Amino acid sequence: VRISGRAMMAARREFTEEDIKKDGLIAIKGKVYDVSKFVNLHPGGRDVLEQERGAAADSTRAFLAFHNPAILDTKYANLCVGVVKGYAAPVVNIPYAEPLMVQRKQWASPYYTESHRKWRNHVRDFVDREILPTLDSWKDSKEPPRDLYQKMGRAGLLAALTGGDWPREYLDADVVPEPENFDRFHEMIAIDEISRCGHGAVISAITNGPSIALSGVLKYGTSEQKKRIATDVLMGREFIALAITEAHSGSDVASTRTTAVRSDDDGSYIVTGHKKWITNGMYARYFLTAVRTGKGLSFLLIDRKESEFDVRSVKIRDSQLSGTSFLDFDGTKVPRANLIGKEDNGWTMIMHNFNHERFYICVICCRLSRVVLEQCVRYATVRTAFGKPLSNLQSIRLKVAAMARRIELFQSLLETIAFNMKAGALDKDLGEVTAMAKEEASRVYAFCAGEATHIFGGNALSYTGAGYAIEHHLAQIKAYEIPAGAQDTMQDFVGRSIFKNARF
Repeated sequence: VRISGRAMMAARREFTEEDIKKDGLIAIKGKVYDVSKFVNLHPGGRDVLEQERGAAADSTRAFLAFHNPAILDTKYANLCVGVVKGYAAPVVNIPYAEPLMVQRKQWASPYYTESHRKWRNHVRDFVDREILPTLDSWKDSKEPPRDLYQKMGRAGLLAALTGGDWPREYLDADVVPEPENFDRFHEMIAIDEISRCGHGAVISAITNGPSIALSGVLKYGTSEQKKRIATDVLMGREFIALAITEAHSGSDVASTRTTAVRSDDDGSYIVTGHKKWITNGMYARYFLTAVRTGKGLSFLLIDRKESEFDVRSVKIRDSQLSGTSFLDFDGTKVPRANLIGKEDNGWTMIMHNFNHERFYICVICCRLSRVVLEQCVRYATVRTAFGKPLSNLQSIRLKVAAMARRIELFQSLLETIAFNMKAGALDKDLGEVTAMAKEEASRVYAFCAGEATHIFGGNALSYTGAGYAIEHHLAQIKAYEIPAGAQDTMQDFVGRSIFKNARF
């Protein structure tokens, strides 16, 4: 392949299709790359690059079939010598990769208003600007960037996650204005848009606290308790974690063994026991903790800065960012003022708090399923087998169609639940429905990730190259099948509710 005029190319910076072919360059997504000094170093071999150099005006599809596009902006950015003259980025439209009300502008919905559309634009703009561009630099860290978390607070994203009214009295003055007629659909949109990042550990790190822990404090805590912690959490200055699960009990919350006994000295609680698999625990200051008191369960708000206890990391594959932890309470003293709600009434509060937690997980799983579908469509379009794109194979099309069907049917159930939450449905009436939805959410996600394995083939086993987009989904399915009630526990709960309430 003839290579010439290096100095001239570097100075010109804009290349026509004829330039690219004549000088043996490679064009990918509107940028032009000179790989003449890289061909012998190419991990896939010299021949692969030689076939593409100058052979086509655009090599984007060939590149995407084997690579993570992020490497063009990081590892190999120095190979870029210019741009394609007159290049216009294609309009992206992948059916069912977005909710219908987003993708189809004329799609009518009884749920969404102009306020919801404006809010989605606000959250999407934040995610596109502040989260997605920097994600690869911190997704494998031990905690999320504090400055990003505080930006989320000022943007109102954390305030939208708590499952109640807009918490205006606990927000700083510089927070974005409250969305008009804020409701559960605004919250659903916030969770959905943040989950576009596609990484479970990232989602857990930056949304778990307000969604499943602070939600309980705001719903059942005293005015003093809310004022004491809510502002710092909602503004992203502090993290909070929900501490219910124990090593021996898992979904069996009734078997909680961690005890809280009143001290004879000042009425404080002395907490003894442990908690395991506590998300965000490694960097959280506050812990909404389930304990066994005199006649039942209770909720205690335990502050890491005023009560002494040990926090150790629990190793979760590819998920250190979530800060999953083991809490060891050995005679830990907790002020009586930190009791949430009434003593021995914790069971009811825990069960009702689960409704919101399960709804939160459902929204995440629905979006992650869409992320998988999108990646499958992209890959099947650019990857060839048997002399044609994978998308030309009926078996592949059937898999993608089945994903879309299950995602959209589940989206409809989610919107029904959100509408009834907005309408004031009682927690006792939501219980079995959210349990049913949570079980189905993890099954839909697992189905999509499983089908993606067969579409991506060997690439689904690799977290580099083309597999970057899909491999982690296979690993993180368990993170949604187990928390907030394992699948079989949820299924049995629904079955028991059916027979309990059946009348003839």
